[in-house]
Amino acid sequence: MSRLPAWLENYRLLPRPVLLFAAGQFLISLITSAQFLLLNLFLKDKGLDDQEIAALSAQRFVATFFLALPAGLWLRGKPLRKPLLIGSILFPLTALASLETVRLGMMDTASWCFLAMGFSGLLLNVANLPMALRLAPPKQSSEALSLLFATWAAASICGGVLSSVLQGIGHLDLGGLHLVFDEYTTLLILTLAAFASPLFYARLPDPVPEQTSTKHWLHIHREDWPVLARALVPTVCIATGAGLSIQFLNLFFSHVHQLSSTAYSAYGSVSNVLVLIAGLIVPEVKRRLGWRGAILGVQSIAVFLLVAMGLTELWKAASWALPFAIGCFIIRQPLMSMAGPSTSELTMSYVGERNRELISACSGAIWSGAWWLAARTFELLRAHHLPYWQVFVTTGILYLIGTFSYLLLIRKVEQRESGESDPAPDPEPRQA
Repeated sequence: MSRLPAWLENYRLLPRPVLLFAAGQFLISLITSAQFLLLNLFLKDKGLDDQEIAALSAQRFVATFFLALPAGLWLRGKPLRKPLLIGSILFPLTALASLETVRLGMMDTASWCFLAMGFSGLLLNVANLPMALRLAPPKQSSEALSLLFATWAAASICGGVLSSVLQGIGHLDLGGLHLVFDEYTTLLILTLAAFASPLFYARLPDPVPEQTSTKHWLHIHREDWPVLARALVPTVCIATGAGLSIQFLNLFFSHVHQLSSTAYSAYGSVSNVLVLIAGLIVPEVKRRLGWRGAILGVQSIAVFLLVAMGLTELWKAASWALPFAIGCFIIRQPLMSMAGPSTSELTMSYVGERNRELISACSGAIWSGAWWLAARTFELLRAHHLPYWQVFVTTGILYLIGTFSYLLLIRKVEQRESGESDPAPDPEPRQA
């Protein structure tokens, strides 16, 4: 019997709790990936224009923006299984309520449901990365984080394939029952599947970090402020850029290239197969190319492809424009996603164990705030008929600034690893 390659063998050796955690995360990701692929198109089908879609989508980020920092401070050093369990119950419930209220035309209620969905996702987002690092031994942290990121790609593949199959069927008559398979059907099926996620989270152990702060939970140590600030600069730039364009890629292909939601889902599935493969080889890439290759190199190529994809709007009538845009779309996402596990591991290593929940919460708040602000900005820009390609170029500039902001963190972590210095916060707080 042939042996697995060494990089795959490392995943087989991960502790069982990490695999349970990844299974639960996969089910939750069925909702987020399906919404990423199809929610905007579902809202468009219900008669909402670009501005209304952006306004409703922005509601998901309001609760996270205001509550993420308190949540991160509260969860520092505490058991995380219960917050994860509560979040895994509330998130599918609020996602289902959001779908149904939009379908029934109850838009005021839908706005509140989207707000509640943002709060439910907050509990999961703050606890995810710290919990993964608690469950995995330090030497397997790269594989644990890469597996966690790969669950999103696997869920996206399932969502894309299901959407393509169902919308390929279109309509089905069973006796006197007439079934319509559209974006709503796919979103509904994947949301219902996520209700099984609490079964996996309930079986997790509940470790706590070895080093915890003795200060009040609201206290942030003075020496932590510059560390946190430096760690969050790249997130601010990349989150703002992503919020301007990534969440509206399906609208770009629909409006500019008249690509159907079925075709978009199919191409998204192809891209996510590559995302899954690329995500799993991240530890090997990092070992061979170091932090610079795994982060700066792959993200820079991804930024170039994003800008090139947006510029196809200028030549949208050309026969090559759509195939070229699709090619950029398929390749860009694996490269950008490939850097995710590495940037997360780098940031968590830089801030130290004491601040993992806090940095996770701050990152969540920044992503939510940036995406909310970017969604409002996108709403304004589209209301004034600003072309998509200019939005994509702006995203590319912000991405490049954020990407090369990681260079400072890389230098600090490499210095610590080589024993030259220790820029991380002390394990025990100093007395102010």
